[in-house]
Amino acid sequence: MTPSSEPSPSRTLSIPLVISGLTAVIVVLGTGLAIRASHRQNHTTLAQSAKFVGTVRADTTLFRAEHRYVGAVQAWNEAKLGPQFLSGYVTEVRVRPGALVRRGEALAILEPELARDRNLASRKQAEAIKARLGFLAHESERIQGLQKKGIVSENEAENKLAEVQSEQAKLEGAQAQMAGSDVEVRDTVQRAPFDGEIAERYLDPGAFVRPGQYIVSVVDRTRVICATDAPEQDHPFLEAGRAVRLRLLATGREVAGKISRVSPSADPATRTLHFEVDLDNADRAIPVGTSVEMLILENEGSNVIHLPSAAAKVEGTRATLFVLEGDRARKKVLRFLGEREGELYLSPDLPPGALVVLDGREQLEDGDQVVLKAAAGARP
Repeated sequence: MTPSSEPSPSRTLSIPLVISGLTAVIVVLGTGLAIRASHRQNHTTLAQSAKFVGTVRADTTLFRAEHRYVGAVQAWNEAKLGPQFLSGYVTEVRVRPGALVRRGEALAILEPELARDRNLASRKQAEAIKARLGFLAHESERIQGLQKKGIVSENEAENKLAEVQSEQAKLEGAQAQMAGSDVEVRDTVQRAPFDGEIAERYLDPGAFVRPGQYIVSVVDRTRVICATDAPEQDHPFLEAGRAVRLRLLATGREVAGKISRVSPSADPATRTLHFEVDLDNADRAIPVGTSVEMLILENEGSNVIHLPSAAAKVEGTRATLFVLEGDRARKKVLRFLGEREGELYLSPDLPPGALVVLDGREQLEDGDQVVLKAAAGARP
């Protein structure tokens, strides 16, 4: 009898039991791992977590606001010389830059022939009219005498008097024309209007020049003007007599001066006020047309808060910073007064000794929780 190949009932029942057991074990292990992972997971977002910051103490100090400007050194007198009435070729230029000149000295000459001819013609014309006027005036007097005796008519005497008046008008016109030609003759010679020095030579002999063009320029720098423009909000500091520190960039000299004059009106385009400082320059040591730095300090100082530059973000006249209140950082906006050597000077709107965030300020929002750390380079 052949043995049966069918599995036994006990073996068939054990396979599902094993699979079910393994599945249960896997489910239990998975649930345990999930529970363990959930317990180790951080449910607090980075934005909600406390941020590490370094702080610096807000101190008060005496501050004198300073106002810096860049201006230009100008000559007390300056003249650019060229013809104003006639055109012509330049025949002579007798000076070069740096030459000392005296008032009335001839500096440049234009061809004078045409102007002289015109002047001579107008002069001769005036002389001819004057001679004819004399003859007519004598004849008019004679006719008026005859008219009184009844020899000539009144109408004839009036006609002769009208001729005299007409000729008188012609003479006045000729004299005006002669005066104009005299000006043209003088315009052919460019003379120094004051004692000074030649600053520029624009044209050489042979150049053709027209009215309004320049040949040379003359400056008088025995006295110079340091001039600049200031924003209109600086008007309280701009008054005649206020002390000014000046640094002449061309020579490196530092001199003290006082505001000499301030413009009474602002420029409507730039909203700036013009002011000037006079300096004696008898030795002509200061060149004109150069740059000058001008510094004005407040007469009296005021107590302000000073902080390192990294402690606040400055935009115009606003300085934004964060101040610690307990374990929270609070955003504050103070008025920016000035900056000097890495220090900010702000309006005294914080309590003395307040802790201001120095390190980590960029990551903060108003009300963030913070944790203090040692701030590298923090001021004690």
